[in-house]
Amino acid sequence: MNQLFIDFKEVYNSVRREVLYNIIIEFGVSTKQARLINNLTERYNRVWVRQNLSDVFSIRNGLKN
Repeated sequence: MNQLFIDFKEVYNSVRREVLYNIIIEFGVSTKQARLINNLTERYNRVWVRQNLSDVFSIRNGLKN
């Protein structure tokens, strides 16, 4: 018997938002709505390095949980 395991968390975190944006346009979502969805999914972050806060950087993969 063969078994298959799919790690949905990893799949969910590997979504490239620019690809998702193009897909929803192809499905007929209006450009205005697609831009709204895109803006809602944009994420930025900063990290502490020693005692300094890094510059802001964009997170390009994954979706909000």
